Amino acid sequence: MRRRQSGRIALCGVMCGLSIVLMLSGSIIPFATFCAPAMSGLLLMPVAVECGMRLAWVCYGAISALAVLFVPDKEMAAIFVFLFGCYPLLKAYIQRIPGRGLQFLVKAGFFNGTVLAMYGMLLFIFPMPSLVEEFAQTAQWMLAALLAMGNVCFWIYDVALNNVLHVYVLKMQPRLRRML
Repeated sequence: MRRRQSGRIALCGVMCGLSIVLMLSGSIIPFATFCAPAMSGLLLMPVAVECGMRLAWVCYGAISALAVLFVPDKEMAAIFVFLFGCYPLLKAYIQRIPGRGLQFLVKAGFFNGTVLAMYGMLLFIFPMPSLVEEFAQTAQWMLAALLAMGNVCFWIYDVALNNVLHVYVLKMQPRLRRML
C-alpha cells in the first residue's frame, strides 16, 4: 500500500515537473504560446487516471501557481491556468452529461467564455502592453476570425484528448502499472 501511494505521488511530481519544463521551453519558442499549455494539459490526464481527480486538481493548482510565478510569457501562463490546464480535468465531468448536444453546448460555452474572460482580464485588469498594442492594431473582423479558428483548434484538441486517453489506457497504462 505504501509503495503504491509513493508511486502515485512520484507520478504527480514527475508530471508537474514535465509540465513546467514544457511551459518554460515554450517561452523560448515564439509560436509555442498555445502549444506548450496544450501539451502541459495533456500531462494531467495520466495523473487523473492513475491517482484520481483530487490529486489531478492538486497538480493543476501547483502547475498553475508555478507557471504564473516563473514562466516569462504571462499570456502562456494564463492560457494554461484558464483553459488548457483545467479542460482535460473538466472534460471528465462534461462527458457525464447526458446527450451529445448538451455536451457540445457546455464545451463551446466553456471555451468561448474562458477565452473572452481571459483576454478581457489580460487587456483591462492586468494590461500587458504588447498584447494591448497587438489587439489595438488588429481589425475587429480579424479578432472574430481568430476566435473562430480558435474554436476549430479547440475541437481538434478535444478529439485529441479522447485519442490520447485511449492510447494511454491501451498502451502505456499496463507498463506504468507495473512500475507503480
